[in-house]
Amino acid sequence: MMNVKKTLKLVLRKNENNIAMKKLILLAVVCLFSSALFAQVSSPVNLGLHAGLVSTKIDSEFPSATTIKDKADNGMMLGAFLRINLNKWYLQPELNYVSRKSEIEVDGLSLDVKRKSLDVPMLLGYKLVKLPAFKLRTFAGPVASFKIDDSFKSTLGEVDEDFEGAVWNAKVGAGVDVWKLTLDVDYEFGLSDVSSEFLKKNKMFNVTLGFKLF
Repeated sequence: MMNVKKTLKLVLRKNENNIAMKKLILLAVVCLFSSALFAQVSSPVNLGLHAGLVSTKIDSEFPSATTIKDKADNGMMLGAFLRINLNKWYLQPELNYVSRKSEIEVDGLSLDVKRKSLDVPMLLGYKLVKLPAFKLRTFAGPVASFKIDDSFKSTLGEVDEDFEGAVWNAKVGAGVDVWKLTLDVDYEFGLSDVSSEFLKKNKMFNVTLGFKLF
């Protein structure tokens, strides 16, 4: 009987030690997570990668056409951003590869516009909500878009178009940060024409998902 009681006491002590060890491990994990989180929050500079969907519609002018329909089409973007935190304000230069597509229907003839560019946004943002694990932001700024490749095609073949080497756009939007993840939604519009002939200013709706490396 005494041996049974001793065995039970040993088992109970062992269980108590296991529970205490689990609590200690959990506390250590929480402390490490909190330290990483607050280090991320207090960092004056963040470097990150992002990618997203780009929906583009382009204004066009065909003087001799009877009906013109400008339609949006989806493309993509992939790039990096550097965020310089100034309390609630921040500066965010970016370097993005962007592939845009749009459609134009002229008197029943379908035309496809494709443009690949290297875009350099320079954004000024403000944090409406600034919490350790969550931020709500607004931002705006100019975008310099440098031509990589362009094409303007119809069902009948290539259309001769004089594309500009560089185009100026501007964007305004909002975003959220949850820990190291970022989600941005913005509207981008052209400040200069895409070409000197038929194609005029871009109108874009962008959704991007990013991750802060530090």
